[in-house]
Amino acid sequence: MTQATATRERLTSVVVSMHHSLDYYFNVFLRAKQTEGLKPRTLNDHKSHYRYLQRWLIERYSTLKLDELTADHVRQYVQHMLSEQHLYASHPTLQNHNTAKGLSPATVNIRTRTLKCFLRFLHTEGYLSTDLASRVKLKKVKEDTIGAFTMEQVLQLLSAPSQREYVGFRDYVLLTLLLDTGLRINEALSLNIDDLNIVNKTITVRATVAKNGTSRVVPVTKRTVELLAALIQENQKQFGKRYPSTLFLLNSGKPLTYNQAYERIRLHDDKAGITGVRVSPHTFRHTFAKLYIKNGGDLFTLQKILGHHDISMVRKYVQMSQRDLQEQHEQSSPLVGV
Repeated sequence: MTQATATRERLTSVVVSMHHSLDYYFNVFLRAKQTEGLKPRTLNDHKSHYRYLQRWLIERYSTLKLDELTADHVRQYVQHMLSEQHLYASHPTLQNHNTAKGLSPATVNIRTRTLKCFLRFLHTEGYLSTDLASRVKLKKVKEDTIGAFTMEQVLQLLSAPSQREYVGFRDYVLLTLLLDTGLRINEALSLNIDDLNIVNKTITVRATVAKNGTSRVVPVTKRTVELLAALIQENQKQFGKRYPSTLFLLNSGKPLTYNQAYERIRLHDDKAGITGVRVSPHTFRHTFAKLYIKNGGDLFTLQKILGHHDISMVRKYVQMSQRDLQEQHEQSSPLVGV
């Protein structure tokens, strides 16, 4: 019996009330969320976060009835994530090369929120007599932990891809687009030709792609529009009749995925030698927001560009360092020029 087969058989050993497996109640929950119209990415988050919980329950409690589940069980799981869970568990490339333990409080909060949503559903539907969700609190997270690139680091990253080859030029266009628009990486990777308006210099993020389910039109600079138009020409030249409408493609002509884009960004990070900030797709979004404000943009326009309904969320993107504050003060003090 393989380890994977043994694990699957152990998963079925978690017994809950009414002789149904825990999977049964999660599938009821998932079906309800699907009918509510949750986006596929959100549903996938629920699935993956549930698998983490399920694995921990199997390791810690071979059998556990649903009506025996307590807030302390949930708190034990939260503590496990904070101090015991391997940092890169299930990561496609890093899980065998990094033994660090303990997720960040921000990551734990993300997983705790989906768990609380599941528990709240079980209570509302009458499967749980106690509202465990209200008994589990989120961890406090410092608001000034969001990193961004300096302009020097931006230039280093943009100079890393070799534009003399197709994948290098594609990567250069992708990095430029992220820095120019603040698009989420999945929004950028989902763009197709029809989303680009070269004349008006705008990009449409479709409602089916946007994280909040609301479409928006994002302005881009002339330079970025020219690069996107050039990429379209390269795609047509590279793939001919096989060319799909998606903008960012692999050498095979298939769409570039999130994991593949992440690895390419890590590759360019290694070449550029960036230190002091995490180099990830989302850091580009933070960088765009921070530099947009520093260059004179206003917070409410930034909110529309980023596609956030809540202005407080946008403010987290523009945390300023002490050096930023000093530079801004030197430029804006009433005593400048006196």
